Amino acid sequence: MPPAFVKYDELSRALERLTTSASRELLAKQPHWGDAILCDGLIYAARALETSAPIEAAERWFGPKLAAGPRTNGWFWFWAAEALPALDLHLKTNDPRYLEYARAIVGFMENSAARTPDGAFIPHPPALEVWIDVCYFTAPAIGLLGRISGDAAMIERAADQMIVHRDHLADSGSGLFWHVAYVDRKSHSQCLWARGNSWFSIAAPQVIAEIEAAGLLQPLATKVEKIREALALQLNKVASLQDESGLWHTVIDRDDSYLEASAAAGFALALGRAIRTRLPGLDEARARDAYWRALGAICAKIDSHGAFTGVSQQTPPGDFAFYNSIEIGTAPFATGVCLMALSEAVETWQTRKS
Repeated sequence: MPPAFVKYDELSRALERLTTSASRELLAKQPHWGDAILCDGLIYAARALETSAPIEAAERWFGPKLAAGPRTNGWFWFWAAEALPALDLHLKTNDPRYLEYARAIVGFMENSAARTPDGAFIPHPPALEVWIDVCYFTAPAIGLLGRISGDAAMIERAADQMIVHRDHLADSGSGLFWHVAYVDRKSHSQCLWARGNSWFSIAAPQVIAEIEAAGLLQPLATKVEKIREALALQLNKVASLQDESGLWHTVIDRDDSYLEASAAAGFALALGRAIRTRLPGLDEARARDAYWRALGAICAKIDSHGAFTGVSQQTPPGDFAFYNSIEIGTAPFATGVCLMALSEAVETWQTRKS
């Protein structure tokens, strides 16, 4: 049983409140690069709450995009994340337009996007940089499209993205990940950023799940083991750095930086997945405690209007003072991840009760 400080009713009420607010927000707010992640979170919530309203909001948001076709120019942040909700909407509605939209984005990624010599996607060409966020923006969608298409080579390429991001960004001493690797200088950004770490921890189990669903665990065993090892090492360290509030500091290994909510949503999502799949190498007892504390913390950050608060705003790399100066508020990408974390928690609880 989970600890008494978080209850099923609390999770489900928080998810309902957040979903209602997010469905309105997606359609009324000014465009933001994180809107695609919010859209995907609504698809998760629709399944968990067994309601069609969030899907209707997601489809209304996607309508003009389908009419115009996907954007595949400019920095990754402005278009790459749209592939994943397009694929999830295709699976939900069986509408082939979403599949073709995602194919166009993934096709550009794989055939035209700038890369490092070893194949990692470069979000800001010509700068030869690898960003931890980009593994989430790319690998899960490539893996899911590969599974839908029956393309084993594409699924393997999703695994390769996770591994090459690990190779560039993992801190060998802690198992955590740097925000940016400067490939030509053989250096990295200065701080271990919490939300950046959460992007890897979310993406890794999604890619492994696509490999498993496609029946490729054995053929890709060596690559799966590399991803699992990196994820377990990271999550064990993440759990050890959790504040007693259930949150994490924005510079994750510096308790003199402020506590921040979006990383907690991401780590709750990742820890829940790691526990459910019995991730090899995970300190399960510590992970379970961290998971339920994180769920309680993110529920507490959803205000009476249904907004997910306490989120650090858009964050490029910098020094410690810079990370610690980023304003706190709400953000669509954080709301989306919080929807995912609470939805998967509610679904898991429902499954255990049935």
